[in-house]
Formats: sequence, C-alpha cells, structure tokens
Amino acid sequence: MKFTVLATLLTSSAAFAPSSIRSTTRSRPSCLQSSSTTDAPTEVSTAAETRPAVWDPFGLYPTDSKELENGRMQALEPSNIDSIEATKPILDPLRIYSNSEANDKVDMSDSLPFLPLPALLDRTMAGDVGFDPFNFAGDDVGMLYTRREAEIKHGRIAMLAAIGWPLSELLETPIAHMFHLPAVLGHGDKVPSLLNGGLETISPVYWVTVLAVAGGLEALSMSKGARPLAGDYGFDPFGLYPEDDAGQERMQLAEIKNGRLAMMAITGFAYQELFTNNGVIHSVPFLH
Repeated sequence: MKFTVLATLLTSSAAFAPSSIRSTTRSRPSCLQSSSTTDAPTEVSTAAETRPAVWDPFGLYPTDSKELENGRMQALEPSNIDSIEATKPILDPLRIYSNSEANDKVDMSDSLPFLPLPALLDRTMAGDVGFDPFNFAGDDVGMLYTRREAEIKHGRIAMLAAIGWPLSELLETPIAHMFHLPAVLGHGDKVPSLLNGGLETISPVYWVTVLAVAGGLEALSMSKGARPLAGDYGFDPFGLYPEDDAGQERMQLAEIKNGRLAMMAITGFAYQELFTNNGVIHSVPFLH
C-alpha cells in the first residue's frame, strides 16, 4: 500500500517538472544523436537552437526577424554597450543628478522646461516658445511651413469670427426687420452653428458663395507657391505693416498671439451657448 502511494506521488510530481527534465528522462536530447559510424553522440544543433524560442502565438514577428533568429527580445532602442553613439543625454531640469551625470548642453523648451526643444523649433518663427508636446512640428521643414501657414489662416478667420459672432447676435434681428426678412437667430439669440443647430435656416446661396470665395482665394495662394514668410500674401491696403525689422517682428508676434487667443475664444463661444442655451451677448452686461 505504501509503495502504491509513493509511486502515485512521484508520477504526479513528474507532471509538473520542467519540460527539459521530462524530455531527458524519456529520451536523449535532440541535439545529441548517435553517429552512423560510431555510438558516440554528435552535436548537430547550432547555438541559436539551444536558446529558448520567442513565444509568438499571433505571428507578430517576421520570419526573418532578429528576435526569432536569436531567440530573444530586442530592445526598442540600441544599447549603449553596442554603440557609444547611442548614448543619450540625461535631462535633469530639477537638478537631481550630479553635474558629472547630467547634460546641461541640451536646449530645453521655454514653455515646457522639462522637455528638450524640438529640433525644428529654433525660435526663429514668431510665437515659437518650444511648445510641441505631441511633436506636431515633426522633422520636415516643408510640413512645418504648411502647418504654420494653416495656423495663421485659422487664426485670422477666428479673429474675424470673434468679432462677427457677438455683432451678429446684436444686429441680426434689427437688420432682418429693416429688410422684412425672417431672423435666423435661435432661442436665446444663439447664432446658428454646428452645436447650436439652425444651420438649415441659412440660404444655400450663402454657402455656395462662401465656398466659392474661399476656394478661389486658396487656389490663388497655392498658385503663387511658397513665400519667405508664411501667411504673407502682400495684402496691406492700409499700410499697417511696419518697414523696420523690429516692428515687423512685433506685428507678427501680435498677430499669431491674437489668432491663437481668437481660436480658443470661438471654441468657448460655441460651448458656452451649448451649455447655457443663451447667446454670448447675454453674458456681457454692456451688450444687452
């Protein structure tokens, strides 16, 4: 009886033994086979076969990948041991490391001092303070120029809209009554918008006109090619653009800052009317 219990325990414990141990108890290892001429075992496997295989049940690694060839995972970045050039500087804005370990030669962002300055944001553009946490600037100078031009265009439109939005709520109803036309403002003097609704009350002629004018201006700007200064179309009928370098830099900085502020303001107008169910003029005491 004791012998039966002992044999049962040994058999069950062997089931949880490592596969390599179980395989050696059953047969010889696959890397050791008997030679056809002698009975001495001959090693026929390579060093790569002795390494544990990378477990890849979904087949994410290509068949010729280094991971499958070497039988181990590869680091996402090159190791400092493999290449000295791969050494990255230690960024230490809080001065935690000693001076010998930290690298003070890295140019840090002005707006985010704990992040390095993006490569293309070298402070030459107006309003450039190194704020690019999502790396929208990228590493392509042409794409950076396109995005700066798009920012300026949207900023200019937003500045016009920041003025036109409250003026439309103030003057739309009196002007409509003057010309005996129906008012298009919604409940609470809300401007028709994507969030407020009411866009269907606007005449299709208006939308066709807006798209035609905007498309024509965009096609005209694209036909002229890239300009030295993004957003410079030579449109200055009142001669407001200064002639000296200092004045031009001041004007460019003022335009980009006011454009960014206007884009945020327009977004605030839309959500304010959505949640309060009233026009923005009702939030300003001297406008209503």
